[in-house]
Amino acid sequence: MAWQRPVDLAHTGQDIVGMAKYCDVLSPMIYPSHFFGMDGIARPGDAPEHFIGESMERFEKITQGSGVVIRPWLQAFRWRTKTYSPKYIEVQVLTAKNKGGIGFLFWNASNDYSKPYAAMPEMQVVKGQYFRGDELPGATHAELTPKAALSTQ
Repeated sequence: MAWQRPVDLAHTGQDIVGMAKYCDVLSPMIYPSHFFGMDGIARPGDAPEHFIGESMERFEKITQGSGVVIRPWLQAFRWRTKTYSPKYIEVQVLTAKNKGGIGFLFWNASNDYSKPYAAMPEMQVVKGQYFRGDELPGATHAELTPKAALSTQ
């Protein structure tokens, strides 16, 4: 939907520009494997930096001034990619964050989240690189961690 191609708009009926005026958060499904014949890339599933980065830039542009947060769904499955791994997960998260995403969601139809689970500890070690939180006004990292939440209850 970020490309705003008439064929996609007609097929899904999703008017991102219109919806952004009434939503707090939009969560587009940016699964690299689902891009077909775009930007001359033969294997889109193996180009997560390109498709997530380009999608995020386009979503930011078409929702500019609306105040909506873009929190993408990211690919947590191996379909149409030979490079699916914990590193693939890290690349998606970092790309989405660096292109303005506030948070992220993963989807896997088989409920197999082994790659995201394997990637999370590695990503958590590098404070402030993969996860949002420290940038939020008035929030401290300690307030956003599960341990801090449990200790205050």
